[in-house]
Amino acid sequence: MAVLFVSEDTIKKSTTINGNVDVELLLPYIKVAQDIHIHQLLGTDLYDKIQADITGDTLTGSYKTFTDDYI
Repeated sequence: MAVLFVSEDTIKKSTTINGNVDVELLLPYIKVAQDIHIHQLLGTDLYDKIQADITGDTLTGSYKTFTDDYI
């Protein structure tokens, strides 16, 4: 399962993607863009930590703020 740093709602609200677009069609492209661009900017350690916290539903504090506001 792909761990995404951005929600479907955020993508649809902040882009020109119509609400009728099936998110399953977008997931592979979002994941690739995330792996290429966000991973490169954050570095492996921070990227893996945030990804693990999202998976474990334990993203809190400064990491949550950072993820919500900047990623």
